Amino acid sequence: MRDARQGPVTAAPAEEPAPASPKEEALWLLETFVPGTAANNLAVAFAVAGRLDPARLEHALARVVRRHEALRTVYYAGNARLTRRVLDADQVRPDVAVTPMAGEPSEDDLTPFVAVPFPLDGRPLLRACVLRYPRADVVCVAAHQLVLDAPSRTVLLEELAAAYEGRDEPEPVPAFTEPPPGRESLAFWRRELDGADTGTLDLACGKAEPARPTLAGGRVTRRLSDAAAIGVRVLNAPEPAVLLAAYCVLLEAHGAGPDLVVGVPVDVRPVDAARSIGYHVTVVPVRVAVDPDEPVRDLVRRIEERRRAAVAHADVAVDAGSAALLRTPSGRRAAIFRHVFEYDDAAPAGFELAGQAAERLTAVSGSSKSDVEFTVTSAAAGFQVQAIHRSEILRREDAELLLDRYDAVLRSFGADPDGRVGDVRFWSARDHQVIDAANDTAAPADAPSVLRAVQQRVLDAPDGVAIVDADREVSYRSLWSAAHGVAESLRSAGLGPGDVVAVALPRGAGLAASVLGAWLAGAAYLPIDAAHPAERIAYQLSDSGAKVLLAGAELEPPAGAELRVLPPPSIPSVTHDVPDAKPVAVDPAACAYLMYTSGSTGRPKGTLIPHSALANLVAHFIGELGATPADTTLWTTTFAFDISGLELLVPLASGGRVVAAPDLARADGRVLSELLERHAVRFVQATPTTWRLVIDRAEDALRGRSVLCGGEPVPVPLARRLVAAGCELHHVYGPTETTIWSTSAVVAGEPASRLDVGRPIRNTRVLVLDGHGRALPIGVRGELCIAGDGVAIGYHDRPDLNAERFGVDPVHGRFYRTGDVASWGDGGVLDLLGRSDRQVKLRGNRIEPGEIEATLLAHPQVAAAAVVMVGDPAADAVLVACLEPAGGDVDVDDVMALARDRLARSMLPADVLVVTSLPVNGSGKVDYPALERMAVQRREPRPAVHGGDGGLLEDLIGLWRSLLKRDDVDADTDFFEHGGHSMLAALAMQELERLSGVSLGLSEMFEEPTPCGLAARVREVQAAQSA
Repeated sequence: MRDARQGPVTAAPAEEPAPASPKEEALWLLETFVPGTAANNLAVAFAVAGRLDPARLEHALARVVRRHEALRTVYYAGNARLTRRVLDADQVRPDVAVTPMAGEPSEDDLTPFVAVPFPLDGRPLLRACVLRYPRADVVCVAAHQLVLDAPSRTVLLEELAAAYEGRDEPEPVPAFTEPPPGRESLAFWRRELDGADTGTLDLACGKAEPARPTLAGGRVTRRLSDAAAIGVRVLNAPEPAVLLAAYCVLLEAHGAGPDLVVGVPVDVRPVDAARSIGYHVTVVPVRVAVDPDEPVRDLVRRIEERRRAAVAHADVAVDAGSAALLRTPSGRRAAIFRHVFEYDDAAPAGFELAGQAAERLTAVSGSSKSDVEFTVTSAAAGFQVQAIHRSEILRREDAELLLDRYDAVLRSFGADPDGRVGDVRFWSARDHQVIDAANDTAAPADAPSVLRAVQQRVLDAPDGVAIVDADREVSYRSLWSAAHGVAESLRSAGLGPGDVVAVALPRGAGLAASVLGAWLAGAAYLPIDAAHPAERIAYQLSDSGAKVLLAGAELEPPAGAELRVLPPPSIPSVTHDVPDAKPVAVDPAACAYLMYTSGSTGRPKGTLIPHSALANLVAHFIGELGATPADTTLWTTTFAFDISGLELLVPLASGGRVVAAPDLARADGRVLSELLERHAVRFVQATPTTWRLVIDRAEDALRGRSVLCGGEPVPVPLARRLVAAGCELHHVYGPTETTIWSTSAVVAGEPASRLDVGRPIRNTRVLVLDGHGRALPIGVRGELCIAGDGVAIGYHDRPDLNAERFGVDPVHGRFYRTGDVASWGDGGVLDLLGRSDRQVKLRGNRIEPGEIEATLLAHPQVAAAAVVMVGDPAADAVLVACLEPAGGDVDVDDVMALARDRLARSMLPADVLVVTSLPVNGSGKVDYPALERMAVQRREPRPAVHGGDGGLLEDLIGLWRSLLKRDDVDADTDFFEHGGHSMLAALAMQELERLSGVSLGLSEMFEEPTPCGLAARVREVQAAQSA
């Protein structure tokens, strides 16, 4: 027999085709947007415990096709329109192919058969096969949704079985024609969808829409637990309403909404046409705003009201006419809803066919039109849930967790049906297991303070080398003696507990003694970088209320500053006694240091860090690094950057030695390499920007050492290079407000395509919170918040900012809101996804520049990448990528080709600047404001499309005016924002091909919706064709 995937044999038709309906054209347009998709394919399948007669089955299928006009309807795609024709009964001869199979029947074996697209070229849209297993036959009939919808599948199966057994009805079933939509229904949907924003429907666990979607899909199923079933019934509401309400709560908890639009399939056949096979399902949008303060019962009631109202107006094919009913400037696939929910009363799976036991199977196409679609089947044995998801949006693991959490939502409904929606528990058992284990970080305090730990080292080994300062070695005894001298000077100057002493000294023994001396006096230190602008220094000194400044000749005190200036401490060369051997007393809650960082308003903010937080951080890294008195740490970072404290205090608290490096070591790999080798350094820390600057000349010296890298996103190519150098790489993360580092991961082996930031350090808990302050489970993006011993006292003299950035969790206590976007990974590690305050919105699309940067960094010629937005976001804004070469030249075209392959069109940079090195700020991080200024200065304006286009631009402007019936059209008029929709776009693309000779896909129209943009796109294609 012939290959049934080609469809039935067809005789030549006679009559002329008629126009298809808008509802039918919508299915065709989807296939035009996504060529080769099988998303419109459905199937009926069943297994028989024995053998079937293929010829008899073929005859039975032919009898069913003869009875139903829809199964004999063929379609023609062309000339920007879809047309249809009904063939006579003798013009379609179905064929059934038999394929030998091994093993046991599997529903997965059916997908390759169902997944073959049906060409709309006049051939019938139905095919059938038998998969012959050793002990069973599996029958599968696949069809296009144009001729077979989901409710029709049961009718087809019943009639096929009856025809096979010779008990079918020979009379044709009257075809059902849907009436035109009523005016009242059209008005209802315009009111119902007014103001709906499809841009808020993305799930926070999903990936961005790809530039070239395939609609590839996956399928997972679950049986709801008995407790979830109780949750469905305890509310005394219709099952579909409760199940749909739980779905809405699940979607909102995963970042969609809160103004949700969910598609609900409705069979629009009247009772007398219930057995008419064809395409008579409309997916109506049910719009509901999820309010966390609303009682669950009220939400269920309201959703049922909205569902009933939507069903009552299902005579409008809203999903087909979405472009006319809902205008959106987004270039995304036009859809009012991206999530679908269906409730189904289960038909018995088992039946008998010609005396043999048979069982209905589920066959899917391997595609999905929706980001996720839940189908809940209700039966006496309980509820079965199937999730079909777009695998390019959601991983299978994400879909599985969604089903588990759906069960949790329903269990929560049952446990507290009168509770608030915002209190509904939606975590799965796996979420609790993984995240609770990651946050199980409790550890006893090794020392009440760093000062006490250092004192113990002084007592243990007073003559051990504490600091190597240039050519001088300073012992612990000398350092401790100098610290006491500093304390005495501070006390004499009137400082005491709670006061602040500013320290503006270079890295070395004097700076170390000043820190310890401030603590001995009961004061906190404020690090000042003498290289910072005088205005910034003056502000810090004034705002902090510092009474004393320890500084050398390199810093001139600000004029009019009311503080006493003390010279750098002297470090005694020889001292015989260890002063004050009794344990020092430090209040763990008192401030250890005050660190200023840049503020979003341009006003620096000072963070107060307590002794207990610093002691916890130091104790953790002593343990993680395995630091001992035999180890040496390089002190490279400017002391005004908080990570410098780790480089000084971890070795001093563990009895090791600190080598103070010159500033040049952060810029010259030869200097760094020489220091590492000469001093046998074991631990060295720097930001990614610094490592990029020095690694070419320092990587040979890194083998066997422990390297800490953090402070900004670590490019994967850099991590790979550091690991390849033979070091032990610690990827660290943390804001100043939670004491230097809060998470850590040792990067073992070949780094993956994305680096996680590891797990919380000791006595630290991490929460990922949504906008309502709810803790989010595995894989769901939210704001990273940090609780535990590392949390700062707060901002100095900034009660408004303290209220904004610090909160209290009922379980984990006080926490800090980082402003970073993150999610929990499957293994309990944290994935950092960029800054929430760097997220931009460009032409309706929410864009995370960090994602673009990570993609550009995947190119081997790019050592560093930064993306900024310049221009007016409401008008001419564009993304500009700034690239730092990885040693040689950068082939910008090749880099952009990589970006086009991996990024949505909306995320592609409009300009690319190649710079010798990315500018850095005083903390060694990328200076984004400087890049924005550079991009504005150097960016070339986009050339207007006027000359050389043969008048195409003017032709397109005229075409826009004709199709949109508007006179206010110019070169920058957006087709869709000015009344255009997908059908008009199809006509526009047909005319464009006539005008230019270039054939573009309909998706190009959504990506370049202006005459200027589309003309430019045509010129690009013409240039590529002539090259």
